[in-house]
Amino acid sequence: MYNLVAPCLFGLEKTVAYELKLLGATNIKITDGRVNFIGDDEVIVKANICLRTAERVQIEVGKFPCKDFDQLYDGIFKQDYTRYIPNKDCKFTIARARSVKSKLTSIPAIQKVANKAMADRLMEIFRTNILSESSDVEIAFNIFINKDEAHLYIDTTGEALHKRGYREKTVAAPLRETIAAFMVMLARWKTKRPLYDITCGSGTIAIEAALIGLNIQAGINRNFAGENLPFIDKKKWNEIRSKYINLEDYSEFKIYACDIDPEAIEIAKENAELAGVADYIDFSVKDVKEVKITEQDGYIICNPPYGVRIGDDEELEDLYTSMKKLFKSLDNFSYFIITPDENIGEKVGIDFSKNRKIYNGTINTHLYQYLSQKRY
Repeated sequence: MYNLVAPCLFGLEKTVAYELKLLGATNIKITDGRVNFIGDDEVIVKANICLRTAERVQIEVGKFPCKDFDQLYDGIFKQDYTRYIPNKDCKFTIARARSVKSKLTSIPAIQKVANKAMADRLMEIFRTNILSESSDVEIAFNIFINKDEAHLYIDTTGEALHKRGYREKTVAAPLRETIAAFMVMLARWKTKRPLYDITCGSGTIAIEAALIGLNIQAGINRNFAGENLPFIDKKKWNEIRSKYINLEDYSEFKIYACDIDPEAIEIAKENAELAGVADYIDFSVKDVKEVKITEQDGYIICNPPYGVRIGDDEELEDLYTSMKKLFKSLDNFSYFIITPDENIGEKVGIDFSKNRKIYNGTINTHLYQYLSQKRY
């Protein structure tokens, strides 16, 4: 068993914890922007392949007091690496370092001190004066310093989990894939219900919804750093991939997504093709004022532009007016809208019952939620 952590965007922690519970993780504990849990090799593999709302999966090697660089060196040096690094030929790197509310602010200096401490410790463990690093195996370590405590992790993910592999092109200020998946999961949308994204941009919400509807795991088509770690059973990666591929469900349904920008729609179509879900999404170039919806009991899940992909305040107000008119015409719809506009409810005519604070990149946004009265 390993002590593990799944970093995530602020506001998504409870959903990450829920996902981990379904995957068999135990002792799940939430902190700001991180979910700690316990799991074995299988849980590590499942978490990387399946998690839709986390950013990566890391093994916690150790934690220790860290008020200065001497304590950083000592803390790194004292760790037992024998479980993870099999011999002196194995390469290692301090791939990432992050410091929050700490006196240690220089990331290059943190990485340099940690690298020296780890090298010194490994030379002691393997009773050598030189680490050849001739192996093809490279283990990436991450350091997170929060106030006066440091955490040393092994990264099992590589590129962050939100990089599914389908979004080669995008528009300005795109919605992160993990947030899009979070919105769909929070809505508890089912494929029998109509789903519309009326400001779809590069199609991320529609694509993530289609992946969820088809039960295609978020990381099923990409590789992970953990596949090359010597202490994780390599066979498990293919075994678990095959298991989840066999659980995919290609029942018929259709998601509708539109945007006023023809270039955005072309990008969205290309992304959907790469994700393997193009047949399940109807993309169209359309202004919100042109959208006609005849179905009942559906969902609007969208990320309307807020100053980046739109020209001026007047244009934005026109968009809100069109949204308000459309929403007024709909019968028993649920609405999930992410925006930094704190007056969105009044502007689109919806009395949102809940909202969650979420950071979309550096933008402080809220996910506003309204659930229809007749949900089934």
